[in-house]
Amino acid sequence: MVTSLGATAAATCEAWRAGCVARRRTLEELAGTNLKHAEVAGMPEFDAAERLGGRRMIKYMSEAALLGCVAAHEACEDARIRERFPPERIGLFAATGLASASLKDLLPMIRESVGEDGRFSCRLFGKRSLAATNPLLSFKILANMPPCIASMIEGIKGPNLIFTPWEGQTAAALLEAWRAVATGEVDCALAGAADNAAHPATVVYLKQSGLLADGEYPSAGAAYLVMEPAATARQNARHIYAQIAAMDTRPSNGTTYNPLALRMGRSFAAAPAILLALACRSLDAPDGLAGILPVRLCGVDRQEFRAEVGPVANPCRIEETA
Repeated sequence: MVTSLGATAAATCEAWRAGCVARRRTLEELAGTNLKHAEVAGMPEFDAAERLGGRRMIKYMSEAALLGCVAAHEACEDARIRERFPPERIGLFAATGLASASLKDLLPMIRESVGEDGRFSCRLFGKRSLAATNPLLSFKILANMPPCIASMIEGIKGPNLIFTPWEGQTAAALLEAWRAVATGEVDCALAGAADNAAHPATVVYLKQSGLLADGEYPSAGAAYLVMEPAATARQNARHIYAQIAAMDTRPSNGTTYNPLALRMGRSFAAAPAILLALACRSLDAPDGLAGILPVRLCGVDRQEFRAEVGPVANPCRIEETA
């Protein structure tokens, strides 16, 4: 995980269990507008190149892709999926948030698209503006690029499904990953989401669309989980955090419910994955909860995500087998 409470899964869970709340900040890009006082969750600093083992792919990444790739890499390294499974047997089931780009990147393209009458021209957009911008910009704004880049970094070549952009879509990604593992379609699945709801352009959209309630603030965030059969994890002496007993999605009554919002901010697409990962880590803690832990979240797309996770009987821990 990479969240407003921590740059790793362990740091996020420790902060969550300690009752920490994300620090907030305003956006300098919105100074002088009617959203100048709008706050977003601040994110922890971390070295993405160090976390990913190099800078080769970073220039292609949006902020959401950067968070997602770092979270996905942490999960893959922890589970050692490259060492244990053929690339064609590893599935990727992911969700992304809204696409966005900085004005610095977009202004040259916008200027070249405006005609003498001061209006946007599709003709000029095709004739002049595309040549005025960096072609790599498309990698940063295409919705499927964050999981696409993650698959390249991690060498994943199995079945995949990409969803966008709200909580219910991430719930569908998690559910499809769980089913793919259960039915044997894949040997393991990397499942999760990344979102940057704190991007200035996204904040404007969320406010204008009424998708942030009074007192709520948006946040960037990412979380990925590796799902595999318990028998395989035990056979390979891997650390098992929790076992998924049930998972489903269903239409809700339209009322949003996000237990992370008050302390982490609203990360929208990333929220179901963060919540599920927190539940799994909480069960795995030395003083973790006993029994089945329910997970529930209702998104702005009027989809409700439910899951039940429980502790694993006779868990295999790396430190015990080293």
